[in-house]
Amino acid sequence: SSGINAEYGQFWDMNTIRCFDHDERDCLHYTCDPVAKNCSYSFCQVEVAPVGTLGLELRALSYATGDDQYWKAVNRTGNQLLKYATWHGLVSRRLYRDESKFVSSSDVSTGPGVDSYYEYLLKQWAQSNFKATRYKVAYMEAVNGIRDELMVKVRTRGKEVNVLGHRLYNVTVTTELHHLSCFLPATLALGHYYGMPYDHLSLAEDIMRTCYFLYESQPTGLSPEQAIFRFDGLSVSQTENNLRPETIESLFVLYRVTGNPIYREWGWNIFQAFERVSRTCFGYSAVQDVTDVHTALTDKMESFYLAETLKYFYLLFEDDKSVYSLDNIVLNTEAHPLPIMRDYKGYY
Repeated sequence: SSGINAEYGQFWDMNTIRCFDHDERDCLHYTCDPVAKNCSYSFCQVEVAPVGTLGLELRALSYATGDDQYWKAVNRTGNQLLKYATWHGLVSRRLYRDESKFVSSSDVSTGPGVDSYYEYLLKQWAQSNFKATRYKVAYMEAVNGIRDELMVKVRTRGKEVNVLGHRLYNVTVTTELHHLSCFLPATLALGHYYGMPYDHLSLAEDIMRTCYFLYESQPTGLSPEQAIFRFDGLSVSQTENNLRPETIESLFVLYRVTGNPIYREWGWNIFQAFERVSRTCFGYSAVQDVTDVHTALTDKMESFYLAETLKYFYLLFEDDKSVYSLDNIVLNTEAHPLPIMRDYKGYY
């Protein structure tokens, strides 16, 4: 969990977490100097996903070391975030500082800036050996909100698809889908595996079909970064493919949970497209334009292609379910396995 969020200047190291723990009212918005061990304000907004995607890692660190400073600090930020999930269990992408408190923006989706927040609600409950019920409650409220407020049915190119939309100003839901939102079928299917209602699995399968449609509808067989579903067709708004893992992650979890071979078939089709379009002599490259079979490559391979995308391909085609067993581990948002804490000792 170390590193720097360059956009907002937030240092995600242990000294920063101590600074987060300095003042509950302001714990979401400190910029910290790890040498001087002090904090100051320098920016007026924070994205939810970077702050909401620390819980699994830091609790695992406390679990492994016996040092409770990490889980205590991240508990404070986690509890603060839950306070902002007031609109049908959903949070906006950004929180803005307004004098002495944060206020939410009106940008609500499951895509960039907020995606892993929802993923971690479910997984923090699971990591606690299913004892941290506040995360379960928040997750179920969020799923209801996603289904009721963000899902839009669109018939495009002769197919009826369920699109994870993007709501602005609590008024209009657009039918613009970002590839990052395709993590959600994995989360929903995993929730069903943990005992959530069947309609969570049904929703996962609906969204999975839509995410696969992003791939099969393109001449390269690869998904664009973002597209708008219209009644008269699919409009690609960001043509690049960055080798992202979310769809493959969802295919893996859905196959593990249901055993339906269609998910392996879809995964194989996507793998072949990567081999055909993205493979180079030295690795794999992101693609500039998935709508063009003669597309140029960007000469860039993000590290997540190895750490996540190829790992999920491997797991999708691995028959032995004890490999990364869903009963024993949770995968963080970078596909690293962390143990479910069977001898749970209150790290929540």
